[in-house]
Amino acid sequence: MNPPGAASKTPAPLTPPSRWVWGFGNLAMRVFYRVERLGHDLPAGALLLVANHPNTLVDPAVIQATAGRRIRFLGKSTLFEKHPLGPLIRLSGTIPVYRKMDAGVDTSRNVEMFAAVKAALAADEAICLFPEGLSHSSGRLEPLRTGAARMVLDSGANGHPVTIVPVGLNFDRVARFRSRATAVFGRPLDCADLEGLYATDEQAAVRQLTDRIEQRLRRLLVEAEPRQDLPMVARADRLYAAARGAPSDPRQRIERRRLIAEGMAVLRDEDPERLAAIVARIDDYHSRLGRFGLRDPDVDQRISFRAAARFTLREGLLALVLAPVALVSMAVFAPPYWFTGRLSRWAPDLQSRATWQVIGGALTYSVWIGGLAAVAGVRAGAPAGALALVGLTALAFGGMRAVEREAGILRAVRTFLALRQTPLRTRAGLRRERAALAEVLEEVRAWVERRTTT
Repeated sequence: MNPPGAASKTPAPLTPPSRWVWGFGNLAMRVFYRVERLGHDLPAGALLLVANHPNTLVDPAVIQATAGRRIRFLGKSTLFEKHPLGPLIRLSGTIPVYRKMDAGVDTSRNVEMFAAVKAALAADEAICLFPEGLSHSSGRLEPLRTGAARMVLDSGANGHPVTIVPVGLNFDRVARFRSRATAVFGRPLDCADLEGLYATDEQAAVRQLTDRIEQRLRRLLVEAEPRQDLPMVARADRLYAAARGAPSDPRQRIERRRLIAEGMAVLRDEDPERLAAIVARIDDYHSRLGRFGLRDPDVDQRISFRAAARFTLREGLLALVLAPVALVSMAVFAPPYWFTGRLSRWAPDLQSRATWQVIGGALTYSVWIGGLAAVAGVRAGAPAGALALVGLTALAFGGMRAVEREAGILRAVRTFLALRQTPLRTRAGLRRERAALAEVLEEVRAWVERRTTT
């Protein structure tokens, strides 16, 4: 047997425990985030997925939840031995990588890692690694290591062609419950033209392929600092989409935000005063919206009393069912919700906070539900305890949906009331300011395009 955390010479099969681990991860991701999948379906055969790494252990779970086929991941060896989730990581089928930056790690054991990857690819499995080499919260793609390119070219040289698929992970708010997480699967990357070069100049071929991977990944990412810049990118995007009547297409949203973030980065380096002026105008516009209780799309709406009456009747009847479920759920699960929020504050950094919340929330809610069911069982018998366990689990999921639905209804009601109280002249002024800002954003995009093509 291999020692704990060691990779075998041939990849271990995906056992029922590994499927259970990833099944739990899939459920946890779809509860914590609003998960979106964009892009191309993964082809059959040997694959190497390469992704950015902004969110520690959450990143593999999001990829596995959206990939559409089973994925084997590479992870740093210290996770197998020193991490509280080490047993689950071993069960997941993850292959350990022995990094120089980790103290006390025997990097010579990477021979085992390369052997395991080679065997997995030869068996037409899909491998995923994070070529930045570490998780971080910079919001930008860090320089890539060359391991992914080396694996692919080496496998091709040994008669086992491997398809590379870049995956861009974009989080609206990394650590916010029910925020949006979008996995963008890019087109397969062809590297057949580098096989001859690899035979004569290995380093040059590896460097060229690494550069191609980096270029492809950047096209799938919104690169912006997550605390300050990313919220501004989102505000500018919502403003522009509302002004131009853009359809709510997730692909277009990611592309718009990518271009806005790129424009902000270029302006910050070359014309910071212009960037500050644009940001100030956008902030002022959103402050005016906030004073009237409106959002970007609201200034275009005209809601008649007849439409409002139909909405009130329909949603009012539905609220008779959903509102009690939402209120009971919030009352029952207030303690674990509060504790999970407090627990996340102990996370060492931003990129770890979501992992703490997901794992901590899963454990806290499980203990809470199990404890309440046990109390019911002790007081009223085993059948009552089993019924309480099922009922509380259903209440947790159903209550979350009910709370979201009722919150959406309250936002719609507030919008209607705000529109009734906002003068038409004020709304027209807001539309003019929004249109002017959209023009500014288009001018910046054209300026950035001219700059990058010359």
